[in-house]
Amino acid sequence: MQGKSNALLLAAALVAGLALGFAASTLAYRYKLLNVPGQNLVERMDRALSLTPSQREQVGEVMQDTRAQVMEMRRNLQRQRRRIMIGAYLKVRAILNPDQQKKFDDEFVPPRFRAEARQAEQEPGAAAPVGSARSASPSP
Repeated sequence: MQGKSNALLLAAALVAGLALGFAASTLAYRYKLLNVPGQNLVERMDRALSLTPSQREQVGEVMQDTRAQVMEMRRNLQRQRRRIMIGAYLKVRAILNPDQQKKFDDEFVPPRFRAEARQAEQEPGAAAPVGSARSASPSP
């Protein structure tokens, strides 16, 4: 009998805790003690700073321009990183003998990356940076 009452008390405590947590979080969001995740920054600034329509539009434009610039920087960084990684791959590969190159390619380099690096190696002046395997390999 006592085990049954303990289980009932535990269940009641759990339900009470959930109800209390729900009520507390609802009040916190309502009275702006917590911000809604993903809420638009411009909307939050508008409410907090009482922006005029002109200010709201200008702030929105600045935010859009900034986002576009950041996205472009991210794309450029990814392209530069890829070129550097291809250059490193080609330099390491140039150090190895043909048997080691095959094992290196098979065990350490994803096929898609190998194909991209080989294409870059064949294109004159392409992806590999200055000082890559092309210029690092000994001349005959």
